[in-house]
Amino acid sequence: MFRKVGAGVALLVLLTSLLSAQRATLPQALQTMIETERAFAARALVSGWKQAFLEYFSDDAVGFTDGRAGSAKAQIEANPDPPKDLQLLWEPRYGDVAASGELGFLTGPARRINPARNKGLPVHSVYSSIWKRERDGTFKVVLDVGIPTPGPATFPPGVTRVGITNRFTGDYDERTPPLAAADQVLNSALRSSPSRAYRDRLAPGARLHRPNQMPLVGERAILSRLGSQRPLAAADNRYAEAARSGDIGYTWGTYATRAAPRGNGTASPAGRGAAGGERGFYVRVWMRERSGQWKVALDVTQPQ
Repeated sequence: MFRKVGAGVALLVLLTSLLSAQRATLPQALQTMIETERAFAARALVSGWKQAFLEYFSDDAVGFTDGRAGSAKAQIEANPDPPKDLQLLWEPRYGDVAASGELGFLTGPARRINPARNKGLPVHSVYSSIWKRERDGTFKVVLDVGIPTPGPATFPPGVTRVGITNRFTGDYDERTPPLAAADQVLNSALRSSPSRAYRDRLAPGARLHRPNQMPLVGERAILSRLGSQRPLAAADNRYAEAARSGDIGYTWGTYATRAAPRGNGTASPAGRGAAGGERGFYVRVWMRERSGQWKVALDVTQPQ
């Protein structure tokens, strides 16, 4: 018994040391962003998710609803006040920040617990937020999307940073293809073959988030899944923004899938139009390599 307790204590000490070492290696801006995310989640438990979202979202934040992009704050305010016993819990587990320190992203598991629904059992999802530093130096959310998952999504302990070692370190050079162009090229390729489109365009540890599926991590898993998917009917860039340092950025736009062949017996889920094709918005986080090439670190779709 004492040996088991001693081993457990030793393991706890080891994990604590590893997490402390990990925090020490993260950039200060990323640590600040993580702490802000955790304060955001803690605030939601006290004041409710609606009030917390209004406090931590930027006035310029964009949201997607009813097939349209608009003010996220206006969309949040239009929602009814949540039940007082509803809990929304989330934790940042993966992300990165630009070398210039003003733009970054975080993603991680989330749970919604409503005692009046689902027998009080948690409903699982994965959130993804784009953070940007305001003029007063604080970080605020400028874009937030989430996907429902069949169960709790697993992440390594602590917060893992994107594993690009040869990231861009020079001045942002407009003579190289800008981020919007990289996004448009990927969209064009997605109309022919999703797997070929993403090949050689994924950052190490890239994540693909799709509704009602567990997140896919890494090029091998992503390309394997995309190999069985039909080309998109349409994909159009609507916005692109890169950090001052030029090493990280994000894009968003609209997409539409091709309708399933007739007679396959499948029902049209939410987000599907009369023709049967899914329509919605995509959000991508990009990392730039030293060569100037942009690579996708996170790709999320949100049907409408």
